[in-house]
Amino acid sequence: MLSAQIQLTDQDARSISSARGSAKIGQTASTADGRKYAYAHAGGSTLAAGKINISAPLVANHINTTAPVTAVGSTQVSVTVGATAVTADQYAGGYLAVDVDPGNNVYLIVGNTACGSAGTTVVTLAEPLTVALTGTSRISLYPNQFESIIVSSSAVAFQAAGVANVSLTAAYYGWVQVGGYCSVLSDGAITKNAGAIISDAVAGAVEIEVAGTVTKRVGYAPELTVDTAYRPVVLEIKA
Repeated sequence: MLSAQIQLTDQDARSISSARGSAKIGQTASTADGRKYAYAHAGGSTLAAGKINISAPLVANHINTTAPVTAVGSTQVSVTVGATAVTADQYAGGYLAVDVDPGNNVYLIVGNTACGSAGTTVVTLAEPLTVALTGTSRISLYPNQFESIIVSSSAVAFQAAGVANVSLTAAYYGWVQVGGYCSVLSDGAITKNAGAIISDAVAGAVEIEVAGTVTKRVGYAPELTVDTAYRPVVLEIKA
């Protein structure tokens, strides 16, 4: 059965908490006027209002690792990582991807155990494996898009993770805007109806989309924006 869409008030969208609420990380909700939000967990630094955020970077030593032999129907996979430790539930709400056959697929992660460098973390999946893994399968661990998010770092090649409407304290939980009219810091002028992308020069800002830039558009400017000012951008980060 389909569940009803969560509806937020403006006050809800601007509330933050040191403890996680009832929403899941990445769960979406909308205000009555159609603005869209995702529930997020701030990383190690405070997220300023009006600045574009990005997802936690991937851990290279947790990508494309050799899969253990695991039977079809299993809901736990023991993943031996490279030379970077894993913390407990670091990948909860994220994904285990089988990158190389047999078993190509993506599975939602419920939780994982901690392990040291080059150790083994036991990853619990929300659904059983549909194909058995063998020693030739390769697997990767991907965090949730909205877990431990940080302000963008003056580079375009990152996954956008919403804009906080109020200051979101480091390690706190709250809603970040991913769709609809939002006040966002502008790097340079973005002409009316031009696409907006993460700035490659100013942390937390967006800039005009230009031909040849290989990155995902985060929205568009409904009117001309002004350099260094916070102006409305219609966000299109998450459908």
